[in-house]
Amino acid sequence: MSYPNLKLQIQRDQLTWFLDVFLDEREVYQLSASIGIIPDIDRLYALSKRELLVNLTDAFFGIVIPQKSTLEDSGAHTSEHRINNGEVSVEELASEFLTEKAHAAISRVGYMEVSEIETFFKTSDILIEAGDFGEVIWALLTDQRTAVVEHGYKLLNTTYESIEIAHTNGYENLQSSEQLEKIGSQDAYNLETASQQLEDATPEIEQLEQQLADSKAEYVSLEQKHSRLDQQRAFLVEENKGLKTKTEDYHNNEKRLEELEHENLTLREQVAQYAEDAAALQQLTDERDFLFAEKERLVEQLQEYEQITTAKETFTSDLKLVEEAIYKGHQGLEEFQTSLDSHFDALESSHQAARGALNQIRQTLTYLDTQQLTAEEGTYNNIAPEQPRVGVFVDVQNMFYAAKDRYGRRVDYIKLLDLIVGPRYLMGAYAYVVQIPEIDQAPFLSLLQHNGYTIKSKDLRLRGDGSAKGDWDVGIAVDVVSMLGSLDVVILASGDGDFCPLAELIKQQNKRVEVVAFEHNTSMDLQQIADQFFPIGDELLI
Repeated sequence: MSYPNLKLQIQRDQLTWFLDVFLDEREVYQLSASIGIIPDIDRLYALSKRELLVNLTDAFFGIVIPQKSTLEDSGAHTSEHRINNGEVSVEELASEFLTEKAHAAISRVGYMEVSEIETFFKTSDILIEAGDFGEVIWALLTDQRTAVVEHGYKLLNTTYESIEIAHTNGYENLQSSEQLEKIGSQDAYNLETASQQLEDATPEIEQLEQQLADSKAEYVSLEQKHSRLDQQRAFLVEENKGLKTKTEDYHNNEKRLEELEHENLTLREQVAQYAEDAAALQQLTDERDFLFAEKERLVEQLQEYEQITTAKETFTSDLKLVEEAIYKGHQGLEEFQTSLDSHFDALESSHQAARGALNQIRQTLTYLDTQQLTAEEGTYNNIAPEQPRVGVFVDVQNMFYAAKDRYGRRVDYIKLLDLIVGPRYLMGAYAYVVQIPEIDQAPFLSLLQHNGYTIKSKDLRLRGDGSAKGDWDVGIAVDVVSMLGSLDVVILASGDGDFCPLAELIKQQNKRVEVVAFEHNTSMDLQQIADQFFPIGDELLI
């Protein structure tokens, strides 16, 4: 433990005053004996408290040099021996003595905050009345915190300055009386020497006197402890009030924190709802754009159909006029017959062309009803007589989980195959399935086989870390590439974005690639690469 360097902070008179306040007469004698300031015990007890305090102050400032003690007391001899050997200084021994006396005050100050110390020890009036001024000041001076030490010196200087004049006068009077006491004590010393034999004969009287002195000192000590306990009790009461206030603030802060957490949770729910609404709004916007495009296509087709209907009506009107002309006149029949034959041939050719166009329109309307338009805009009058060759590749796992997670339903694979192929020629339909040991898929696979699907399956593989893997991405890609030479259109029933490179390869081979899947579960890149994307709706769910 470090001790304050009093020699640098306070003056000699101020230190003498502080020791006088801090120590009672018995403690002054004990401290003087322990550090060996007065080697002769008779001389030690002959000196007054004031004289001993002056000697202690001089020892602090290095003026008094301890001499060899004649005391037989082992404790005093040991302290003097440590001083003479340079192991410890007089200042350190005195500081140890003062620290032991102020042990309770040091413990109490150590638990207090700086702000509390400055509040409770703002003035010295209460400390002086309670008799704890010296102990508290020493506790502040020996504290490890600089601010506490500075406050201790400030309180010490302020108190000393406030009573300096009165205290100085008191000491002057005391010095006059002490001179008389010195003379009397010298005579007493001679008298004691002369009556040594009498004292040896009356040891019981000395023992009783010593017991009386010890009892008085113990009584004074108990009174001081009682005062300190009262002050400590008052301090604890104030500290308890402060703790109650802090507890109330803590509970209020906890309540406020709960309110803020509740508000934060509400805001998070609102943000999540906003995100869902934004996603739904974006989906509706995409559907609206798609419907607008479909509407434009249907309007164009309707205009073409109206033109064909108008041509048919014109043809029918012309035909009626011809028939009326035949019935009206018989003159010039032969000449008109020749003209009529040529006109009839022309009408027959026009009729055949109109019939072909009508059949073409019917096929186009049928194709529109199934949402499988294959011809591009402006080519409706030039449809190839041979139907495109189509290959269908269904990723069953992707379709199954997309329908289950979003709708809680299953895909109607039979209806799906009919709608996506339409009037085109189906080269083959392949369903890729991952077999799970815990689920019996035999009835489902049998149903697919009886409705035109070729089943390709593999078992679910377990990894070493306990996870499972089962997908057909590579298998589907290999089958598509191997069959690409015999196909005109590749239909992928999957929304997996891993098929984007495969779709680009199909288009590089001048083949058409179409994607059918759930819009919410389909990669945007895959939708953009595909020649056509068919979103699955309620009509294909069971």
